[in-house]
Amino acid sequence: MKNRILRALVLAASVVSLASCGSKNCTPAGGTSGATTDNAKVEEKTLTKAFSSPAKVTYNNRRPTYNYYLTNFTFETLEVFSDSSYAFSVSSSTFSALILPEEGNAVQGNERDNSLVTYYGSFTSEADALDEDLVTYHLAKPTRIVGMRDAAYYYDTAAWNDTRKEKTAEKTYEYNPDTHQQVETGSKEYATGDEYLQAKAFASLDLEATLSTASIVFTALA
Repeated sequence: MKNRILRALVLAASVVSLASCGSKNCTPAGGTSGATTDNAKVEEKTLTKAFSSPAKVTYNNRRPTYNYYLTNFTFETLEVFSDSSYAFSVSSSTFSALILPEEGNAVQGNERDNSLVTYYGSFTSEADALDEDLVTYHLAKPTRIVGMRDAAYYYDTAAWNDTRKEKTAEKTYEYNPDTHQQVETGSKEYATGDEYLQAKAFASLDLEATLSTASIVFTALA
């Protein structure tokens, strides 16, 4: 159980390392790194601000079809850079049969799923007219998505291949009450990274940020 909890914590901590891919030579948006070249001098973009949201907890009772329930913990981070690019990350961990004791720290639960998805693109910002501590960041539609799932695989819409096409395939299932098993009924693959990007990218997103606490309001993606 300790190893499962540690895996979830490592996944959450890796938000910073994955999102920081956009801070140096990785390509966070539209195929450019944000660096400019002048007489062989390369100027790297810099991180200007970073924010985190509170965690969002959701509960999903799967009974009576299944004999368990799911508890999901999700939080978001936003990093903005000097070239007006952003890295917006969503970190999520799901457990079933989670038990929190009234005393002590002996939490129990079954780890079900972990994921981390980072969206890259460009942004504009707007300060609140009445409170200088509040800023709204307008995130344009992402031009790249990088994600990883349950320490099993990762994908990158800017570097698609057959393995990522296979791993990101969306499968549908039906429950067989006689065998108490899930039966696969179909599978949808994304042939290219751009096809996956168009299907999964949000059209645009407005995030409310508080500068003094480096926090953003949790905003659920559709």
